[in-house]
Amino acid sequence: AELHYSLQGESSDMFSIDPYSGTVFTSAALQSVDDVIVTVRVEDSGEDPKFDTTTISVRFQNTADFPKMNVDVLSYSLTEDERVETLVAVVSALSIRAEPVTFYLASGNFENMFHIDHSSGALIVERPLDFESKKEFSLLIEARDSGLPPFSSFSEIHINITDANDNFPQFTQAEYRCEVFENSPPTVVCDVLAIDADSGYYGTVQYNITDGNHGNFFTIDPENGYLSTTVSLDREHIPEFNLTVEAEELENTLHKDKATVIITVLDRNDNAPLFSQIFLTEVSEDTPVGQTIIKVTSTDDDTDANAVINYLIVEQSDDMLFNIDFTTGYITVEGVLDREMQDHYILKVSANDSAWSISTDVTIVILDINDNRPVFSEHFYSIILPETKDEEAFVLQILATDADIGKNSEIFYVIDPPHEEFWLNATTGEIYTKQPMMLRDCNFEIYQFMVTAFDRGSISLHSNVTIRVRLEHYNNHPPMFFPLQPLMAIPYHLAVGSEVVQFTAVDLDVNGNSSIKYFLNGGNASDFFWIQGDTGKLILNQTLGENENQILTLIAVVEDEGTPPLTSQAEITFQITGRNQFTPSFSESYVTFSVPEDLPVGSVIGNIQAEDGDYGPNGEITYNITPENQFLPLSVGEFSGLITLIRELDFEEQSIYHFQIKAKDEGWFSKTGTLNVTVLVMDVNDNPPVFSSSEYITSVRENSAVGTNVLDVTATDIDLGANAQIFYSLIGGHIDKFAVDSGNGTITTLAMFDYEQEQMFDLTIKGSNTGGHALFSLAHVVIQISDVNEFTPRFIKKEFNFSVLKNVPIGTVVGKVMATDGDRGSEGQVFYFLFARKKKKSFEIHERSGDVYTTNSLRKQGNSHVVLKVLAKNSGVITGTDIDETFVHISVIDTNEAPMFTSPRYMANVTEDTPIGTSVATVSAVDEDSIVNWNHFFFTIEHGNTNFSFSIDPSNGIISVNSPLDREVWPVYNLTVIATDNGSPPATGTTNVIVTIGDINDNAPKLTSTEAHVRENQPEGTIVTKLTAFDSDLPPNQGPFMYWLLDSSVASAFSLTPDGVLLTTRPIDREQISAYQVLVAVRDSGFPLPLSSTSTFHIRVVDENDNPSMARNIFIEVKYFGSSFQGGMIGNVHPEDQDESDRFNCTIKSGPTHMFTILNGTCELWSFPFQGEATFNISIEATDQLHFPVNNSVYVNYKGFTNASIDNCILFYVSSSSVEQFLSNNYLRFVKALDSLFNLQASKTHVFGIKHIGWEILLLAAVKNYNDWIFLPV
Repeated sequence: AELHYSLQGESSDMFSIDPYSGTVFTSAALQSVDDVIVTVRVEDSGEDPKFDTTTISVRFQNTADFPKMNVDVLSYSLTEDERVETLVAVVSALSIRAEPVTFYLASGNFENMFHIDHSSGALIVERPLDFESKKEFSLLIEARDSGLPPFSSFSEIHINITDANDNFPQFTQAEYRCEVFENSPPTVVCDVLAIDADSGYYGTVQYNITDGNHGNFFTIDPENGYLSTTVSLDREHIPEFNLTVEAEELENTLHKDKATVIITVLDRNDNAPLFSQIFLTEVSEDTPVGQTIIKVTSTDDDTDANAVINYLIVEQSDDMLFNIDFTTGYITVEGVLDREMQDHYILKVSANDSAWSISTDVTIVILDINDNRPVFSEHFYSIILPETKDEEAFVLQILATDADIGKNSEIFYVIDPPHEEFWLNATTGEIYTKQPMMLRDCNFEIYQFMVTAFDRGSISLHSNVTIRVRLEHYNNHPPMFFPLQPLMAIPYHLAVGSEVVQFTAVDLDVNGNSSIKYFLNGGNASDFFWIQGDTGKLILNQTLGENENQILTLIAVVEDEGTPPLTSQAEITFQITGRNQFTPSFSESYVTFSVPEDLPVGSVIGNIQAEDGDYGPNGEITYNITPENQFLPLSVGEFSGLITLIRELDFEEQSIYHFQIKAKDEGWFSKTGTLNVTVLVMDVNDNPPVFSSSEYITSVRENSAVGTNVLDVTATDIDLGANAQIFYSLIGGHIDKFAVDSGNGTITTLAMFDYEQEQMFDLTIKGSNTGGHALFSLAHVVIQISDVNEFTPRFIKKEFNFSVLKNVPIGTVVGKVMATDGDRGSEGQVFYFLFARKKKKSFEIHERSGDVYTTNSLRKQGNSHVVLKVLAKNSGVITGTDIDETFVHISVIDTNEAPMFTSPRYMANVTEDTPIGTSVATVSAVDEDSIVNWNHFFFTIEHGNTNFSFSIDPSNGIISVNSPLDREVWPVYNLTVIATDNGSPPATGTTNVIVTIGDINDNAPKLTSTEAHVRENQPEGTIVTKLTAFDSDLPPNQGPFMYWLLDSSVASAFSLTPDGVLLTTRPIDREQISAYQVLVAVRDSGFPLPLSSTSTFHIRVVDENDNPSMARNIFIEVKYFGSSFQGGMIGNVHPEDQDESDRFNCTIKSGPTHMFTILNGTCELWSFPFQGEATFNISIEATDQLHFPVNNSVYVNYKGFTNASIDNCILFYVSSSSVEQFLSNNYLRFVKALDSLFNLQASKTHVFGIKHIGWEILLLAAVKNYNDWIFLPV
């Protein structure tokens, strides 16, 4: 509270007062003997200053009565470190009026820094001085005598305080936090400041960096403390710097202070994402839609938003069968795969971090499944087989293909059921007869049977086709000639080698057309010609010069190649003519015909004739139009020369036609003549006049004089001359009101019009020809009468009264005023305006509708009355007589208004571990209603309070945590808070409070995948996989993650780096251990305490061919139904091998090779058809194509069964886990046990059926004796 003193009053000019200390002085020598009263005012320095006053009574006495003072000042300047009790001055005084004299410090002794001895007058330092607090003292010393009242004398001394170096520099902050973007050029990063309270040189400090400036990336201005970078920084290299900055005095370097400067390097998006590997995966074509097949991963050295990588498939089309998750990179199947349509896909996947984009290829190989049946090359095979006496005759070869690959596409064929006359090669599909095929008592015989094609898939698929064989007799039909021109003219000078004619024949027997031959057989012309045997072309082989005007005949024969061969013959006659000497000619080279355009189609318009001096065929003439024109409406008779109309003519479309007619004789070397023809089309009146528009719309002002031109209508006629003359007339509508000029079509008025009576007239105008048969057209004319302004607007009332609630929104319509105008149309339109200053009262009027609406809030005008003056006028300027006025009275009604929140939205942040009861935010509202009940309100949370997580104090609006929070379940709350007043009915105001839940580290990380595989025999240090994890928390409570192994028992096989790279520590043998399970722990980087989790990680060891094969004995039982085995694959004879992925190649080394075969590159043993029961032994050499081959001994036993076997079978139920296990380990011993059990003489147990039912194997067996009698054992 700084005080200021001043003097007031009549005598105030006689004195002065120190405004800060309040010491009063005389302004000059005073001579007055009367008492003087002076008013003193003291005032503080507040924004609204307060003051007080008092009075001083000054009485004048003789100067000699006052003590005489003497002040002896030892020093007028003291240092601030001057010790206490230092003598500053000695004051003495003498009084002739009343001794003794005592001494006092009357003013200026700030904080009692000095003390004066009342008796001795010694002035000393009472308290330690401080230059920084006060640099100067003005001490007023009083010497007071002992009289009553006491008289005092005063003396003022000025003491200066000088500075001493007694303060240390002090930084304004113990820790400075600054930020700078990476890659920025050298720039100022921070401004640090240290203050030394001393003055001058003592207070001058200099700055330097004492620690943390490794690499000298920073420098500091020693004078002003500006901390700057010296180079561009790289956040990915060093994300944060911790510097120690020191400030020291120049005068005393021991006086110093230190501060910490933490500089965070902010990320720029300066690193492109990097893909972590080459992406290749295999997926079966039956993979379901939605299944994840591979994950594309990439890394980015940037952080936060700059390291958020999004993935997309470049050039992805609507029919793309794959999709990639935008954020995770998981590629899923989005459509049905079909390897047969496309066996691999190369997806170009881009990784984008909003600034950089890179791409890589993801190769997806589609694996085959057996989903395609064999497809025959024909849907139905039909063949005609001639009778044959051969035992085994080739019939045809069928072919089936399979769109699958590998074994799924390998096909073998079977006739099902077997046929007595035909057999089939299972591998090639060739069909042969089993016996001679001859017809007896019939012309043909048809055989039909079914062939089934099986593929070799694990679950075999098959297709059927029907074979139809028609057995026929030998050749039954001779070939027959096609008809030829019986007489042909040939000139005697025809060149030798010329083709004269081609014979063509057909044979009704099958394939007869492709197996016939032609030759000549008689006639007096046979010496002049030869015929091509395969084509039937007849060629001249010697000159005819001596046979002019003679007739020659020739006999041609055609023969098929049937058994026996059959023939037919044809005879042709040649007339030998002379040279074609003359050209057909017309009497004129040019002819013109004129025809009316309405000539009927089919009419002859003219006849042309040409002459030829030759005789015979050389003089016969034909006519045709050249060049051929399909759009020409005329034709010419080929032999008659008559020109005929074939389509209607139209003079207006085309009035003249030019064309040529060619006359051609029938000589072997024909000659032609031409005639130019012009056809003129004559016009007839066949087109009506056409108006320029079918409807005309025009206007004429009301009150226009009679005879006013209204409109000029025009019509045109595409005819010519008199046929195009037009006459205009009015034939319909208001013809009594208008007239038309018959020659030029001008329409004029016959009367005056009143717009208020009639606004529109209709006319029908006719335009007609004056030709022989008149044609006409009609047009519609609409004539609108335009208005003239004749009337003034008039309000329907002189006053309008409306009322409105004060809380209506701006723009609310209060009421509507209305004025009428006797005019119609635009001249009758009324415009409304608020007149003069009245329109500023929060209202406005719509110019056209007359709606009065609010333009400002009426909240402050409740229970008020507003009067508006409204003017109505027509368009245009106001002349003073064309307007009307009215008054609008509006009553503004008071209402209960809802409380209004001070903000439409509040934002708050709270961490998920915030205790219940903690205050989150405070909302506030105001209610401007004047009625008490209307302006009191309370708060509630209406919506968005999931799980009642928050509560609100109804009176003060404080929102607090009400139940435990979990960001991972509910990260953001949008609370709808309402304020409800006590009105009836109550009014409510609404606001939204957005509460964002901050993350804490309360979720442990989990492995993204818990499976991997590694190939056996790999060297130490082979990477198995790179582990990845996910954490439901947010950064920085997620990664980087740390990984380690917990299970020490597997430490000798695998190791795990902290960043998740799983490695082998030694080679692994799958045959010893095929799978490993390791315990993996992963820990996040959360704060304040990291969390971890443990998962079991499964590692599958992938097989390699590292074990040699071993020979084995193989027993194969072939059970067939019926009399014979049809052939087929009977077993896989591969060797024993500890490896699981080896592929074997087997060959038959010894045994009945005519009975068995093995497909190349496999060990599948196939049997040819076999009838009977027998056992064969064959030796199979097998190799895995890496180690030495081994020899397997294979025993194949054929046994058949029939319906009798089934009818008399015994059912055995045997406990076994699978059919394969039973057949491999127990079957042979089981059969031997049955044989011993029944012990029947010359009988054998025959197991012919097996089926897996639950945990049991069902066996069907029968007993057969040497006579093949099947009997039921007892």
